[in-house]
Amino acid sequence: MNSPSEFLANCHKKYGSVYKVLIGGREVVVTSSASVISSMYATDPGALGAHTTHIDIYEAVSGRKGGPEVYRVITQLIFPMLDQRLSRRALEDFVPTIAQAVYSRITPYTEMETARVSLMDFINEPLYVATNLALFGTRFPSGTYYDLRTLDNSMPERFFKVPFWPWKSERARRRVVAKYSDYLSTEDVSDADGPLGSAFKKLFRENDIPLTAATGHILTFLWGMHSNTSVVGLWMFLFLLNDHDALVAVRNEIDTAIKTEFGDFETFLANVKPKELEGKAFPLLTSVILETMRVVVMFVVFRIAKRDWEFKDGGRTVLVPKGEYILGNAQAAHLDESSYTDGHKFKFDRFAHGDYREGRLPTDGNPWFCLGVGRHLCKGRYIAMYELKLAAIIFLHRFEITPVNKGSGSWWPPKTTKRTLAVPRTETVMVDVRPRHVR
Repeated sequence: MNSPSEFLANCHKKYGSVYKVLIGGREVVVTSSASVISSMYATDPGALGAHTTHIDIYEAVSGRKGGPEVYRVITQLIFPMLDQRLSRRALEDFVPTIAQAVYSRITPYTEMETARVSLMDFINEPLYVATNLALFGTRFPSGTYYDLRTLDNSMPERFFKVPFWPWKSERARRRVVAKYSDYLSTEDVSDADGPLGSAFKKLFRENDIPLTAATGHILTFLWGMHSNTSVVGLWMFLFLLNDHDALVAVRNEIDTAIKTEFGDFETFLANVKPKELEGKAFPLLTSVILETMRVVVMFVVFRIAKRDWEFKDGGRTVLVPKGEYILGNAQAAHLDESSYTDGHKFKFDRFAHGDYREGRLPTDGNPWFCLGVGRHLCKGRYIAMYELKLAAIIFLHRFEITPVNKGSGSWWPPKTTKRTLAVPRTETVMVDVRPRHVR
């Protein structure tokens, strides 16, 4: 087997939607039933606990020891704060800031005849800087993008506790930790810390969280906010660049929306708000993002039963005894042909005709778990969608982007390996970028 994802796919094909496997000496119930996965998300943490996942991620990213106190800070202090600070209403005034900062970073490319760049960095470095500026203020250290990328590349080895990883990534983490620590160490809390940075600082100080632990939490949060979003953004562009009809349709939608909803691009940058990004002006773009996540996000929902937990599978009742684990194979649910016709294929307009209302995703009741469900919705779901939409709108409206080796398709289909965590990586894709002159 090349990867855990391939192993689970083969088991699903052979044993159906519910089976047991032995992983690391533990019996684990595995299910790919969409209804059971939804129940796992909806169940009280007192019945199905996610503490091991949170602690493992904290330890892998920060390099610090986790434990009950780390879990308490995450779930009882940080999560409630994020629910407020990353809500749709709270982000209302910061979407234009992100849009303007992204465009400011790429303005030099609009003055070049052509430039050859890494697609990953061309898209994501401006997003990283802009989002951090909007949420963490002008004090936040902007020169950390490449170090966080280096750390992210080593995360499979760190998460799976491989006994060796490149020294380069360890040095990158130390540099990032030093800069984040300096950011948290300022005596005062001001507007220069941004809305989210100020909230983190106050939370840590009011609860006497030591600086080293606080820095670990900030690093873990920022890795989580940027890592998967950056790779999903890369795949979104790759799918569009590989499908001429999709690219033309989405770009026409963007050009039309900018003209009819805002008048011109400069007004879009100054005034764009969540309600416009979520509204009916961008159904194809929204569909492309949802479809990209559905196809490429390869993740599982992992819980430990804190007491006996039962679920229905057809006509039978399945028991997960206290102390045992249950794993929801969300990828299998996303690719299930009974829910999605040609589920293994990318169809850019699959979700374009859904129910478009503010604050909800137009998935029409089909299984879609990429941003969580119920009480376990992703805290950064709104900012992630806004980032991806702003990136697509700004880059596709202002630039022609052409893969250097167009037609080779070596990056498709996504190749999962033992190093794959949530989203498969691909090799560096170089593109030629030329300004578009849109009236």
